[in-house]
Amino acid sequence: MKPIIIILAVLCCPVFAFCQDITGLWKGTMYNDSTQQSLEYEIVISKEKGKLIGYSHTSCLIGSTKYYGVKKINVRVAKDGKIVMQDAKWLENNYPGEQGKVIQLNVLDLAKSGEESYMDGLFVTNRSKAYNALTGRMSIKRVNPLVAQSELMKYLQMNAANDNLTAVK
Repeated sequence: MKPIIIILAVLCCPVFAFCQDITGLWKGTMYNDSTQQSLEYEIVISKEKGKLIGYSHTSCLIGSTKYYGVKKINVRVAKDGKIVMQDAKWLENNYPGEQGKVIQLNVLDLAKSGEESYMDGLFVTNRSKAYNALTGRMSIKRVNPLVAQSELMKYLQMNAANDNLTAVK
């Protein structure tokens, strides 16, 4: 009887991820293995016509300059229950140099502890002419957008009139 319960638990666990609501504002950090720096990272995920869409905001302070990037991202739940996010389009950034060819892929596990939801996992970027591929870890937590300060939410609200953005509430 015990092996049957274990098999059912293993088979059903990925199904739970499909049932989880991952929409909302998520904030945390991403640790870059190459530079050994932690960057602030935010994403907003919404569901439109049954499809998950998202936006990301990354920022870091170098000297006295705060650099940031805002991207539209594709979001999906894989068959194994992992949350997969991939850059779709740069919307705005103030990074030095050309950023157009760098694409980031996040593969995260969804976990819940009491009332709090977390996503944790790995990220990778592709290699481009100007930049080497990067790897690292990401850890984000769902936060209440009414309470949390969010650069990404400010950006989305200011640019909601732009036809390229979907308003996220």
